[in-house]
Amino acid sequence: MSNPVEPRLPPPVCEEFVFGEWTLRVTKSHIMGSQCESPTQCEENTGVNKLCNWCRYEKLLTLPSLPDMVFANNCLQIEHKDGGSISFNAFDALECVNDREDTLQVAHAEVWKEARADCEFVKKVVKPYDWTYTTNFRGTLSGGLKAETSTERIDLDKLRVREEIKFYEEIFLYEDELDDNGSTRCVVKVRVMPSGFFVLFRHYLRVDQVIVRVNDTRLYSPVGASYIQRETSSREAPISKLHVDSSVYNNPDLVWQHLPLVNEKIDKLVLES
Repeated sequence: MSNPVEPRLPPPVCEEFVFGEWTLRVTKSHIMGSQCESPTQCEENTGVNKLCNWCRYEKLLTLPSLPDMVFANNCLQIEHKDGGSISFNAFDALECVNDREDTLQVAHAEVWKEARADCEFVKKVVKPYDWTYTTNFRGTLSGGLKAETSTERIDLDKLRVREEIKFYEEIFLYEDELDDNGSTRCVVKVRVMPSGFFVLFRHYLRVDQVIVRVNDTRLYSPVGASYIQRETSSREAPISKLHVDSSVYNNPDLVWQHLPLVNEKIDKLVLES
């Protein structure tokens, strides 16, 4: 009797939106599986571009484990007509996770690691690493788009003014419930208004009874501009010092406003001459 044919997963869904000299491309797809997607192909090929997503993540990332949910094909790319671009995807975000030390020294860490002992990505000896998957990723620059130091802030009050939304997407990159000890989530949102386009790339972390952390990167480009303003901030606080209802610190869109600023960086993305 022949083996039943496994149903094919739907291909990624791609969208494009042109805003002046910029093109915004969004790709959304299913969660990456927990094993090789093409054993024959991956065994025969050594080139990383020919590997399936699972094998590429296993071979190229130095983390001993991956989040439970990784959206390997999901991506936001913003490209100028002259070629410079910035993109956000799960692989590049996970590449910026600390793979050398456990940066959050709490009792939960060892419990969580033990629960992952049988995971395909955990080696025989689990080395210290940031088990919360906190990333300092700020977007991948390519094609002649470069960062310059700037003091020009994004006008958040202007962004709160009600405008027509010409294009909007929310793209999940990865997520994990930390073995029921909290939540770690990496998401990028983009919206286009008549006045400009705005991007929020956010890593949200909650370790129950321990800490809440929000790392944000915001991008804004006003209509007609050939540059992008970029602001990155890191905010965190122990839950014991957060005097808000749990519904607030469970909601990243609310809690970031209650967290003290730890550090920030401001720059401007411009095209090379």
